[in-house]
Amino acid sequence: MIFEMKKFGLILNSRPAGKEAVLRVKQIANSTKDDELIFDFSGVEVLTPSFADELSHGAKELYPNKTLKFRGYEDNTVIEDVLEKLNLV
Repeated sequence: MIFEMKKFGLILNSRPAGKEAVLRVKQIANSTKDDELIFDFSGVEVLTPSFADELSHGAKELYPNKTLKFRGYEDNTVIEDVLEKLNLV
């Protein structure tokens, strides 16, 4: 299942916003049998460590048997740096 992160906003910048994203992911992902949750950051301008941490830990906690993948960040060094620092990519 692919989640277009730009639908959550172009600036993803707070822990509460990350928690809200996890709740929305939960609503959508509960209806899928996919083994992967793919978070696509294409079109997102800013990602902060607090949002990324909340999103990744929340999703992993809800779906421990699913693989989390991240894509669409390759052209944005800010997002790439955040994901690398949190060991998500």
